[in-house]
Amino acid sequence: MRLSLSIIISAFTLAGCATNATTPPSQNSSLNAVSPNTAAVSQGGAMQSSLDSWLKEDWVPNSASGASTASSSTSKGTSAATSASIEPTVVSDEKPFTLQSYADKWKAYHENKEKMNEGKPKEASHIDAVNALPVIGK
Repeated sequence: MRLSLSIIISAFTLAGCATNATTPPSQNSSLNAVSPNTAAVSQGGAMQSSLDSWLKEDWVPNSASGASTASSSTSKGTSAATSASIEPTVVSDEKPFTLQSYADKWKAYHENKEKMNEGKPKEASHIDAVNALPVIGK
């Protein structure tokens, strides 16, 4: 008797839960009052903003084919190195993307990075830091 009564109560409870219409979280006014979801959309992610700034400030100028420094002679006969003005290249939608074009940009980027970092001290290597440890290092 008790078992059949508990089964009947469970069946009514489950049937009642299955027929209730639920609203999606974005349209739930009670949830939006406690935790609005507009901040995530308006702020953007840290990783995306970091990538956007790297593309704008580092990749586009250094991957352009004309980004190398040009040497010009002055009236006294000495040569002065001037940086060529770099216009961002606009990729036309008519031309399909090829892996070779990306490889060419990658090569130009690294060549220009090496030229920019020529006289600067190199960053500390993790391998050198590990080798300098007393127990692990050599």
